[in-house]
Amino acid sequence: MPITRRSFFKRSGLLAATSVTAPTVLQAAEPGAARPGQKPRHIIHLVSDGMSAGTLTCADHLSHLLRKRGVTWIQLHNHPQARHGLMDMRSLDSLVTDSSAASSSWGSGSRIANGAVNILPDGRELTPLYTLFGQAGWKRALVTTTEITHATPAGFAANDGSRGSAESIAAQYLDRKVEVLLGGGQKYYDPAKRKDKVDLWAKHQGAGYHVMKTREELLAAPLDKRWVGTFDESHLPYTVDQNQSKEFQARVPTLAEMTRAALKRLENEPHFIMQVEGGRVDHGCHQFDAAAAFYDQIAFDEAIEVCLEFQKKVPDTLLVITTDHGNGNPGLSGIGKNYVASPLLFANLKEAKASHTVMLKQLGQAPTVAKVQAVLKELTGYAAPADKVEMFLPYLEKKGKPMFSLHSDPNAQLGLMLANHLGVSFISASHTSDFVPITALGPGAEKFGGFIKNTDVFYDYLGFAGIDFRNPEMPLQTSLPANGEAVAAAEQPHWLETVA
Repeated sequence: MPITRRSFFKRSGLLAATSVTAPTVLQAAEPGAARPGQKPRHIIHLVSDGMSAGTLTCADHLSHLLRKRGVTWIQLHNHPQARHGLMDMRSLDSLVTDSSAASSSWGSGSRIANGAVNILPDGRELTPLYTLFGQAGWKRALVTTTEITHATPAGFAANDGSRGSAESIAAQYLDRKVEVLLGGGQKYYDPAKRKDKVDLWAKHQGAGYHVMKTREELLAAPLDKRWVGTFDESHLPYTVDQNQSKEFQARVPTLAEMTRAALKRLENEPHFIMQVEGGRVDHGCHQFDAAAAFYDQIAFDEAIEVCLEFQKKVPDTLLVITTDHGNGNPGLSGIGKNYVASPLLFANLKEAKASHTVMLKQLGQAPTVAKVQAVLKELTGYAAPADKVEMFLPYLEKKGKPMFSLHSDPNAQLGLMLANHLGVSFISASHTSDFVPITALGPGAEKFGGFIKNTDVFYDYLGFAGIDFRNPEMPLQTSLPANGEAVAAAEQPHWLETVA
């Protein structure tokens, strides 16, 4: 029997009341806790990976439908102590950044080329934030719904010429003794899956780590050891899929649960810094998957609420909430006369039972029109017209010919078809150059108001810890040809291999 949305949200202890008021953590907030110039003892850096402004807006709409209130991040705009700004996240070599360059800008204070982790194009390694904080005696944590070795957590703690070097990154975490590691990515620790056959779990145990592979083990973990918890073979399941699976619910913790556990482990430390990533928001947007992205954005919001609860108990905690780049720029379109059909269509998201990943797996490679209609009806409630399905089928065999090349993926075409049912569409299956929102609350929050650069975050964090250090930098590079001619990038097949 599938687990209901109510039981899913209740599990984290954050199910809202039936009013539209703010959650308790905001209602009870007391202004004036942070003094001007006060430095935080704890820093929590929260990242909703790949979140465009439209993703946050649509998650707020969905939150009203599911939780009878909006998302906490938006409600923080009414908090008298919160500071809000916009941040330029460009990378060294493009106006559009990928997650490794984005996180490395926070993690090193230098802009680097897309695809690398804390290494400049000339080969110089940058000293990561977590190395410097570890040397200063701060405890460090990485918490994510992606593989723990993925680009965003790696940017705070690792160095590599390629963000895809997950086995190397996992080993670096051990060498650098990062105290808390929670996410997915078992295959990078398992000797049967690693290319070098090294048992990285055993190495962690030998170094004094407590190794966890299930939610139950996390909830019972000892507080006097370092932690490494990997709760799935690759990335953790999408929230929309987790809602429907008893097996996922029993085995895989939510982001809120991992965050709460990490804070319990760290709360008695004099100083700690923790990165919390809702990483699968980005993946949902890459796949034109409104349900996957928006449900995961709400799960990220629950992690924010866990951090706010902690901050109420420990006021000298700085929360910084942001995203690393936009992705797909989804939005609820105006549909019908006077746009009155828009909210009616959007409400169909309440009935979503699966991500695109699950739906496409059920469809297989060469389904019939009838099978597609049956799967969509069962998992989304959409009675797809036969002519729409017939337009979709060629993409399953990589024979579709879209007007815009970034719409060629079956996920993109599935999302475009479902836009008729949900009212939500995406502009592409790729990252965008948006200036991103940033919100801060607690000691030092004043540093994050206004318009800032991504690299400012690194030096603000160093300042809070009293660390005097500067990494090398390189001048911004241009991706335009010297003769100024336009680049027909979208017509090149390799450009469709977008990075997450």
